[in-house]
Amino acid sequence: MIKKFSSAVLLGGMLLGAVPLVGCMNANEFAKKIGQPPQGAVEMRSLQTRRFESLDEHALLSAAQQTLQDLGFTISEASADAGVLAGSKQRDATESGQIAGQVALTVVMALLGSAHTPTWDKEQTINVTLTATPIQNSKQTEIRVSFDRHMLNNHGHLWRAELLMDEKIYQEFFDKFAQGAFLEAQKI
Repeated sequence: MIKKFSSAVLLGGMLLGAVPLVGCMNANEFAKKIGQPPQGAVEMRSLQTRRFESLDEHALLSAAQQTLQDLGFTISEASADAGVLAGSKQRDATESGQIAGQVALTVVMALLGSAHTPTWDKEQTINVTLTATPIQNSKQTEIRVSFDRHMLNNHGHLWRAELLMDEKIYQEFFDKFAQGAFLEAQKI
């Protein structure tokens, strides 16, 4: 009997705790939002995906691996059978404007009698994930690549992670990849 009471109290507490999360939204509106793709998902997919006239998934993955290595990535995972590549590269993320802004803010805060610890981007890890998927009833393979980065601040803490949506990054990758895939197909 005590366990049932404890479970009921726990469940009631969880439900009461969820009320502020829902706010003014009724239960149906809230349920409709769960599992929806993020806003801009179609644009994101169009940036990240290209189709190639080839069924040789292994050759395309080989070309992708070489392209990523040429772009400075270290491949950490590769599975030709699954059609997946993953890698990363480290880069400096320090921007003088960001540091100057933080120093200026620190000075202003000091003049106001308040302490401020300046924080700015220091290092970043850029991650890449690539999948190759043969298109059924077609002679094409779909290549989808995504780039994201994890930013460390000058205190050594992870303080931002974001999907990279710069069209130039994806265009550069696919331009170089297309050249590499052509060379791979010609066995050059």
